[in-house]
Amino acid sequence: MAVIQDVFQYSPFRGKVKKGDDLIRINGKIIHDFLDYMYFSSEIADENGEIPPQEVEITVRRGKKLLTFREVVREGDLRLDFANYIMDDQKVCKNKCVFCFIDQMPKGMRDTLYYKDDDFRLSLIYGNYVTLTNLTDEELDRIVSLRVSPLNVSVHTTNPELRVRMMANPNAAKIMENLKKFSDAGINLRCQIVLCKGLNDGAELDRTMRDLKSLYPAVSSVSVVPVGLTKYREGLYPLEAFEKEDCRAVLEQINAFGDRCLEELGARLFYPSDEFYLKAEADLPGYAYYEDFEQLENGVGMLMSFAGEFAELMKYYKGSDAPISVSMATGVSVKPFFETILKGLKKRFPNLNCRVYAVRNDFFGEKITVSGLLTGQDILKQLKGRELGDYLLISQNMLRGNTFLDDMTTYRLGKELGVKIKKTGYGAEDFVRAVAACKKKPGK
Repeated sequence: MAVIQDVFQYSPFRGKVKKGDDLIRINGKIIHDFLDYMYFSSEIADENGEIPPQEVEITVRRGKKLLTFREVVREGDLRLDFANYIMDDQKVCKNKCVFCFIDQMPKGMRDTLYYKDDDFRLSLIYGNYVTLTNLTDEELDRIVSLRVSPLNVSVHTTNPELRVRMMANPNAAKIMENLKKFSDAGINLRCQIVLCKGLNDGAELDRTMRDLKSLYPAVSSVSVVPVGLTKYREGLYPLEAFEKEDCRAVLEQINAFGDRCLEELGARLFYPSDEFYLKAEADLPGYAYYEDFEQLENGVGMLMSFAGEFAELMKYYKGSDAPISVSMATGVSVKPFFETILKGLKKRFPNLNCRVYAVRNDFFGEKITVSGLLTGQDILKQLKGRELGDYLLISQNMLRGNTFLDDMTTYRLGKELGVKIKKTGYGAEDFVRAVAACKKKPGK
């Protein structure tokens, strides 16, 4: 149901539509979810590319009555807000992937952490990756007709038999058929491969890269990320972690193929995640390597993007000579990176004293080395009694609001450690501002 929660001030329907009304139709078209709302309420450009004012008719249900209103819309936005942002039930995942991270979590965590969504609409809103295995032919046609783009797709392999085996879903075999359908319709596809040692790597990875390359330019980028393995894998498929030399081989394979794509297509197309470089203890590629940084939210180029933003910022940032005594909690893999960043920051903050602590992930297991999966209890246990300064810097990617994955809050962590917690954002500027905010004021 598309229940209206708010009618914004400049809505053309303000004063007519009310909070609690259920939006049924726009210009006679039934509204099933927010995609219909966006598509049917958008203005259409004329032959000169200009968007003229257009009359829009909407029908709402208020109690048992159906009410219809017509207004001229000048900017293509009805300015309505809805109680349910999707306006429909979420589509759940129907796979049983051998690498599923949710299946590797311990019991007793909050319920939302065990929910498996596989909703193509969330791909458009939040950039979620979807497998396309829970869609009917009618829903696939709807994606085409509504021109849902970009669409983030979890491919993993284009080998039909292998994909079915990895995802335990017979519908997984249709991956190339579905991607070709979207490609022919001009839908932008951004793909992901979760690489599992001994399953979809090696020759299978070559096959997948060749198949996806054939769909360029519709397929505009493909990220390759290593499978994440926690210590809670009893009874699950026996997967092995990628070790240092494995990661070096994967990087060589992907980059060799990417180099050929760059030469033949003008685009690299395939990008290993930062985690592969960290595990391989290999130098990160340059800023230009990542082209448009399309796969940034999937852990591809995040460190280089941060470093590039930091380098530009340091060209004009004034800094301060005020004393700053802080500490920072990070995942094991990124400690060296942030130590380098902080050395550069000392040029603008000469009296900065910052200790970087790599926190071992005891909660999920030592094979998980990224910062985003650290828990409050591991930080507390390993930093208790350590020299922390006036503030402890915590990256926002560890948190949901002010709460870690294990439901510990930043307030409780700070109280237990006897230090103020300072959250840092995702970019270099947010990080530098957070550090600068920790300086001692005169007389204190």
